[in-house]
Amino acid sequence: MRSSVPVSVVVSAYQEGDRVAETVRSVASASVRPRQLVLVDDGSTDGSCVRDWPPWVRTLRGDHTGVAGARNRGARAADQPVLVFLDAHCAVDDGWLTPLLAALDHAPDALVGPAVRDASDSRFVGCGAELVDPLLAYRWHPVAGPGPVEVGLLPGGCLAVARDRFLAAGGFGGFGAFSGFGLEDVELALRWWRAGRPSLGVPGSVITHRFRTLPPYRPEQQPWLENILRTGLLHLPGPQLRASVLACARFSTFPGAIATVLAEPWVAAQQRLLATELRPTADFLDRWAPGAFPC
Repeated sequence: MRSSVPVSVVVSAYQEGDRVAETVRSVASASVRPRQLVLVDDGSTDGSCVRDWPPWVRTLRGDHTGVAGARNRGARAADQPVLVFLDAHCAVDDGWLTPLLAALDHAPDALVGPAVRDASDSRFVGCGAELVDPLLAYRWHPVAGPGPVEVGLLPGGCLAVARDRFLAAGGFGGFGAFSGFGLEDVELALRWWRAGRPSLGVPGSVITHRFRTLPPYRPEQQPWLENILRTGLLHLPGPQLRASVLACARFSTFPGAIATVLAEPWVAAQQRLLATELRPTADFLDRWAPGAFPC
């Protein structure tokens, strides 16, 4: 008999086709099921979220805002004390939830994430990641040992967090108006670090993620650049910020991106972060971004 646990799984979906139903079926068939799954239809036009879902699946529909906004809507609508954000193109192993909840019981302020297997190459399994370049791209860590381990960041394909901590911290994007795709997980990791809270990889929990060379929609470059710039302005020290801005400046949409972000109230947001900072970003970069920024 399947048991349920006090978890709301939040799945945001945009033009995902049949992958949405496959992901929901995978979550439903695990031996431990969340009490709620919040499916956020982020403005899809392919009908992928219009199904006869079971009663424990709640569907939210709205205009397309991007991953951060969709996940935040799902988090606010969730009714369970633990949130698990899950991409809409994943399959979960049978006992995936139990180790994540155990890690949160031990460290209630943590972000925790599973080991992630590549759907196209099962030999690749990563758990947590570190930054590798000024555009704030990351590289997965190989799985090392059975127990929870501190990591630099948890790529957003799957991560768990106490709902009250997540909402109190400002959700994905924090003080910035993140849009489109990308960087919401990096910005959250930096904010969590500066608040003195841990990010833990949990190899005992495993999901399979479909890494895609091309998504089922055309990604927009400018929102991605805006998210990099927002993250940099909020968190990066001067030399690293300069390197990140120069890397962004190589793209044709940079003028519009930098104009948009500089017009936002980022100075006030930056000051609020500094006022509550327990660990500086520089320490994060020394540990979790070695070689990411040119000297």
